[in-house]
Amino acid sequence: MIHDVLPTASVALMNYVLAALGCDEPAPLFGNSGLPGAVECLGHNVIIAMTPVTEPMFDQALLRCAATRRRDTLLIRHGFHPEAIDPVRVDVALRSITGPLLLTDLNFFRDRDQGLHLVPARGGLSVKLGRHGVEIGTRLPWNCLWDRAAGLECAAAQIVRACRSEHQG
Repeated sequence: MIHDVLPTASVALMNYVLAALGCDEPAPLFGNSGLPGAVECLGHNVIIAMTPVTEPMFDQALLRCAATRRRDTLLIRHGFHPEAIDPVRVDVALRSITGPLLLTDLNFFRDRDQGLHLVPARGGLSVKLGRHGVEIGTRLPWNCLWDRAAGLECAAAQIVRACRSEHQG
């Protein structure tokens, strides 16, 4: 299984996203996609890839994978936890009629209703992860800077707890 070959931080973050999607049985992604370790949630039309490489070097592979497999594709870049504490960033290639749309350097965000979002550091498009898969949002999921800070902090705390529990077995 893919869990056996991935770093523990990758497994923890993959499970974090899978729980938000409600995807119980992801399938390992086979074939030459150009992406690091990845799984598919067939019922949600989503591919989730994870890597400790923090540099944004998989953009073309994300776009190609989203176009050829016709699935929204996420790449979670998390760094070499616990050796290094790097920010967790997500790049997303969203499928569309005109070709995939690439959103980069997104942050995890928990809204007041515990919905999981991927949001930009500044203004722009956000992405909601939920039971219906990946949904693009034109409106950011917070009302004020206080809500924004609270949502980013909540997601960060959940990620730290998830990585600790995976690392400790």
